[in-house]
Amino acid sequence: MEKKIKKWLSEGLIDNQTALKMLAEIQEDRAKTRRTKINITVYTVAVILIGVGVITFISANEWILKLLNTYDFLKILLMTTVTLASFFGGYKLAYINKNFPKLGNALIVLSSLLIGGTYALIGQVYHINANTSSIFFLWLLSILPAAYLFKSYAINVISIILMILGVIFFYSELAIDNELIWTVFIPVLCGITLYSAGNIPVVLKKFNDFSLSYKITGAVSIFIILLVLTCSVEESYHITSPYYIVPVILLTLFNLFNYVLHKKDCNNILKAETICLLTMLFMLLMMLLLPYLYEPVFIVLANIFIIAMIIFGFNCGYKFENGRIIAVTNWMLTIYLAVNYCRWGWSFMDKSLFFILGGMCLLALGLFLEHKRKKSNGKG
Repeated sequence: MEKKIKKWLSEGLIDNQTALKMLAEIQEDRAKTRRTKINITVYTVAVILIGVGVITFISANEWILKLLNTYDFLKILLMTTVTLASFFGGYKLAYINKNFPKLGNALIVLSSLLIGGTYALIGQVYHINANTSSIFFLWLLSILPAAYLFKSYAINVISIILMILGVIFFYSELAIDNELIWTVFIPVLCGITLYSAGNIPVVLKKFNDFSLSYKITGAVSIFIILLVLTCSVEESYHITSPYYIVPVILLTLFNLFNYVLHKKDCNNILKAETICLLTMLFMLLMMLLLPYLYEPVFIVLANIFIIAMIIFGFNCGYKFENGRIIAVTNWMLTIYLAVNYCRWGWSFMDKSLFFILGGMCLLALGLFLEHKRKKSNGKG
């Protein structure tokens, strides 16, 4: 922005006094943003420490029960009281009195952490196996409304983590010993689920930041597994358990209904996303159902998907001028090129030529990205 102000000043569009005032306001806004980020970071670390401290203190100290001479449910009552006090205290500070909004939102985030501690405590007191997927899904359902009600990015991130952990623990409890399913199916399932959630119309229109978080997290997960598939597909992923087949079918139906019911409102980007998701779900379903699969087919498809993801990411990033999408896509492209260049180049060319060509490719990539950035800025 400073460069534009200096350019306007040199072209005579603004005077020197106006330019100085604009520059001063920019510096002030930057300082305010920096202070806000530091404040949020301090509050975030504080609530995490407090949450862990409260959970461990109540769950680990039996002397509380002896001191008050009562039943085991006192621990749960005490934990629930602390959770509710944190939530309503934060709500009052942030949305009723509005005198400490950052602290109030931090206390609401703290309450979302304490809810999970309460569920774990219930399992501990009543000897229920709390180390299962059920606690993560219950925790997720409990805090998800708060994330959307208060538009809390932090709680939304917690919900994403809980969803992934819930899926991992759920399939670990099935005790199906198949390493390839673990390394491919579960990450792809989580990735497609999150990306599909980002295309829910309500989320897409009213909670765009949440939608973007779902899509970026899902895309990164899918990219990592596709990158693995580009290198090697050693054996069949065949498995007939309904726990693996049913989620894929449900996700396929969800994306189909989502597209059909909102076909009139769908733009080209959403159509392309739906086609890619359905194609990937079909490929995943074939992995599960077919007893034998050809290695070259999956390697080629994985490379095609990665290239499509990178092109799509750059187009969306520069079209909407979104730095997060561009940054993630840059990393995807760099990692993809580095992996394939090292994989193929190291064995088939002189080592000095390997490094020279690698450097030239990175220079070309940098020039391409700079050209796209300047073109985007020129349109803006």
